[in-house]
Amino acid sequence: MKKENTMDAYERGVHRYGRIWIIICESLFVAAPLLIAWKLGVTPNAGAFFSAFAIIAVLNWSAAIAEFFMYTPLIGPSATYLAFITGNISNLKLPCAINTQDVVGVKRGTKEAEIISTIAVASSSLVTLSIMSVGVVFLALFAAPMQAFFENPAVKPVFDCILPSLFGALGYSYIVKKPKLGIVPLIFVAVVFVAFPTFANKGSVAIMILVTAVVSLVSAFFISKKEILK
Repeated sequence: MKKENTMDAYERGVHRYGRIWIIICESLFVAAPLLIAWKLGVTPNAGAFFSAFAIIAVLNWSAAIAEFFMYTPLIGPSATYLAFITGNISNLKLPCAINTQDVVGVKRGTKEAEIISTIAVASSSLVTLSIMSVGVVFLALFAAPMQAFFENPAVKPVFDCILPSLFGALGYSYIVKKPKLGIVPLIFVAVVFVAFPTFANKGSVAIMILVTAVVSLVSAFFISKKEILK
């Protein structure tokens, strides 16, 4: 009997335990509101629930499918499983993994990059959990002054700039490296937002991510093909 390759065994283990933990975590996520509703003896209105669920499902599932195809090739399956369980992928886990790959100097899509990404996502999750735990304790002890601080009109605009500043810095680092690949998505998004301002709303972010990802892939394919033919 041929001895099993170590990396093949590792990959099988990643998918096996990744699926198991995804099922466990998803079951716990669903169980929490069900248990609360059962304990309090309340049930949501069926019509309102399913109408809201249908809208959220279309937006979130389309974004989730797009994120799966975008993130997995960048950080590998093991880091993807961990990132999808712990959350905050686009604004925390993905930037940490990508930046760590750049610092270490590994090529994306390789086994080395996957291992580095897994360590980065795990470290980010532990740091996030630690900070959140301290924050929850601090909030419990100083709820009134903290609430007054976060609701201060002078402070609230800062939180609206966190994600744009994060993605702007992250996107700039890649656009500078390969400006030809970044110019088409930038022009596309700018034209859409100018022609249809409603797409700039938070509720349309998931749709724009999916559409822009397709535009980016198609434009990158034709630009790369043109470069090869030269």
